Amino acid sequence: MLKSQDAEYEALHREIADICHASGFGEDFRTILELTVKEAFVNAIVHGNRRQAALPVVVTFFVDASGGLRVSFRDCGNGFNPEDMPDPTEADFLQRTSGRGVHIIRRYAEIIEARRDADGFTLTLRCSPC
Repeated sequence: MLKSQDAEYEALHREIADICHASGFGEDFRTILELTVKEAFVNAIVHGNRRQAALPVVVTFFVDASGGLRVSFRDCGNGFNPEDMPDPTEADFLQRTSGRGVHIIRRYAEIIEARRDADGFTLTLRCSPC
């Protein structure tokens, strides 16, 4: 369990390194995983928990039977529907300074769950090694 603070990403960074080493994932996959996890974590902090530092973000990692990695992010927010997110590469969005996180996540991972319940929101990704 992490606090809703940017500095907490360092713990995730170390966890990613440990998982990649233990699972034999290569450096290219690690780089992609770091970017994807960072985007999802920042979204949980900013949009889910609205930068309320005391609210938790729970991140879990699971190496599945096919050798892929599932990563879940749980925050205290209302969540979002990934299908409703605008495409930041469209002309109307090119000048915006934010709004690319889900686009980046989708580039490198499959969103397999985006679920809201009474206690918060869970986003689960499946990342496949290169």
